[in-house]
Amino acid sequence: MPTSVPRWPTTDSGVDRTGTSFAVMSFGDSAVDAAARWCRELGDAGLPVRAWHELAATGEVLAELRAQVAMATVGWRLMLVGPESDVMQARAVAASGGALDAEITLLVHDETYRRVWCSHCGDTTTAAVAVGDVVACVGCGHSLSVYHHVSRRNACYLGFMADAEELP
Repeated sequence: MPTSVPRWPTTDSGVDRTGTSFAVMSFGDSAVDAAARWCRELGDAGLPVRAWHELAATGEVLAELRAQVAMATVGWRLMLVGPESDVMQARAVAASGGALDAEITLLVHDETYRRVWCSHCGDTTTAAVAVGDVVACVGCGHSLSVYHHVSRRNACYLGFMADAEELP
């Protein structure tokens, strides 16, 4: 089946040494070690780094990232590590602010939770669900089939009514 679901990096590719300044953002307990390793490596190389750890990609956290992206200059790099749903949201914020994929390093530790956008009401449901499974929409209550399509801009999987083709 054709898919737009990216294969997020699940192994550490290391620090992009072409950068001149760095932002390291980590989410959840599983991301602490990788972020600390990156910060040590950057510090040992004498490179400036702004690092922060959060439990999740909340609106406040993403607003702070948006401000960091707005102040970025040539050579700035963003390194994101944590669960897929948080990393996807942070990546989308950075990209919407003008960051290029080549300037962003991703490391995903957990793919349990997915953000699913409802094509019927426009709400987003976050749930422990696999692609191809069904989840109830928090907005309209429809049973959504989690489709093999990801919007990188919205950091969501596409959800559509699971029984849309069944006759009443």
